[in-house]
Amino acid sequence: MTADTSVKLTYLVTWREISEGLKMQMRHSPVGRWCYRVLWGLCALLALLSVANLLTRGVDAAGLEVWRLLLTACLFVIAIRWLTALALLAYARHLGEHRVTVDADGISIVSERHTHHTNWGFYGRSAESRRVFVLLTPDVWGTGVMVLPKRGLNDPLDSERLRSLITEHLAAGSPRRSARGSRSRDESLDPASNPSTERQES
Repeated sequence: MTADTSVKLTYLVTWREISEGLKMQMRHSPVGRWCYRVLWGLCALLALLSVANLLTRGVDAAGLEVWRLLLTACLFVIAIRWLTALALLAYARHLGEHRVTVDADGISIVSERHTHHTNWGFYGRSAESRRVFVLLTPDVWGTGVMVLPKRGLNDPLDSERLRSLITEHLAAGSPRRSARGSRSRDESLDPASNPSTERQES
């Protein structure tokens, strides 16, 4: 059975993968989606007001302060994820090379400075992009994040096996998991308890 077959990954974390994981977190957690829409909505509103002023009163009427605010809002949306990813990259690089095993029991991570095992009950949802698999905790923030880079797989066929494992085990329980999952969530409050940036690294 797929659930009884382990998948192994070996990798050094990169900034791009962390940044992509944070982007997936924002898009796939309820609060993240709300914040994302509010920020881009603000940018769109400021742009609309500026264009309306330009069309009705001329270039000078738009006002330098409005343009500055628009530019600042747009840069904030882009930069906040990049800066967070840089901060997490330093922690990830401190841990060194990651050797990850994903199987029916959960996810085991061994690095040069840390070893950790997480049960499937800790997670409630998943997302996938071209570069990474992302696991998120079921809370509205998606606070606990596991980023699994596809380049760390030993075999191209492992991508499908990993996808099957994730789908099967996350579908096996509801977003509000059992007490076992709740205990795992409590453990994640300690930053040292999860080297895979269970506050967002890999």
